[in-house]
Amino acid sequence: MVAVVLTWVLTYVTGMSDVKLTGGDFEEAFNDPSVAFAAGEVVPLEYMGFEMMNFPLLIAIALGAIFAGSEYSGGMVRSSLIADPHRVALFATKATLLASVVAVTAFLSMAVGTALRHLALGEYGLGPLAFTPIMWRNVLGVVLICTMASLLAFALGIIARNAIVPLILMIPLSVGLGDFLLTLWEPAKFLPPAAGASLYSVVGDSHLDPVLAAIVTAAWGLGVTLISGILFTRRDA
Repeated sequence: MVAVVLTWVLTYVTGMSDVKLTGGDFEEAFNDPSVAFAAGEVVPLEYMGFEMMNFPLLIAIALGAIFAGSEYSGGMVRSSLIADPHRVALFATKATLLASVVAVTAFLSMAVGTALRHLALGEYGLGPLAFTPIMWRNVLGVVLICTMASLLAFALGIIARNAIVPLILMIPLSVGLGDFLLTLWEPAKFLPPAAGASLYSVVGDSHLDPVLAAIVTAAWGLGVTLISGILFTRRDA
């Protein structure tokens, strides 16, 4: 809940800052490289607010890693298996619960956060009832990315039997390493979570198109979760 509120506050504050910096003339500001937006980049009106998606994303990754790692700290997984010896059901329940919590959190963070961002823009912003299809696609794109990232972190935690490995692997990719690798190696556009960048932001030709981005993002989350589930059911606790 802290991450949700923090996202709301930051999106509202940056919206007010952008109005002050541009005087509300966003169209001219988009074509003026001398204008420094509060969020650090110039984006079209329909994409404003989504640059804050890293907050719910990082929380989603942390939740997934902790959800898995906590099972292996102090032998808790053995207690869980004693309470519910059906490993497939236990694994599926935990993964479903994690995905549900993260999906709701991500939706609240971005849907309400984006509405607050446009509220801060005043007459220059869009009301919640005036959100365009692209804006709702962006919201759902963030939900997909956060949900799949949490499942991927959870799966890596199950495979590694700790929370450290998924955090080490995924957090750098989420805070810029993925985009940096893309400048050096074209196939890096298929790595999560950079693979889903076009689902919520304006990207260049170097990134995947939105449909393929959604497929690749889901494939990473669901595919690695399936692999970790198989390992969880077959190896010793």
